[in-house]
Amino acid sequence: MKLSRIGVFLVIIALAGCVSMESVMSSWVGNSIDDATAAWGAPDSRMARNDGGGTYTWTVRTSDKYGIHECRRTLVTNSSERIVSWAYNGCPKFVRK
Repeated sequence: MKLSRIGVFLVIIALAGCVSMESVMSSWVGNSIDDATAAWGAPDSRMARNDGGGTYTWTVRTSDKYGIHECRRTLVTNSSERIVSWAYNGCPKFVRK
């Protein structure tokens, strides 16, 4: 029983400096795409939308002992260049603050 309490404690400590990817992505809604590019750099792709907005995607590739991983973060803007929605795929569930 003592060992499992130590394990739970270590997991809590490890996650203390992390936030969910969903909360990171949600925090961009309502902001300008210029703010996102200032924070993340130039997107890897941008597609114009018929409604005057755009779809911006950043791709990060990492590798570890399990292989190569690709994290794609996408932000969608309206015609005023304000972020209205987001998506991500292949990214870790939690990221460092």
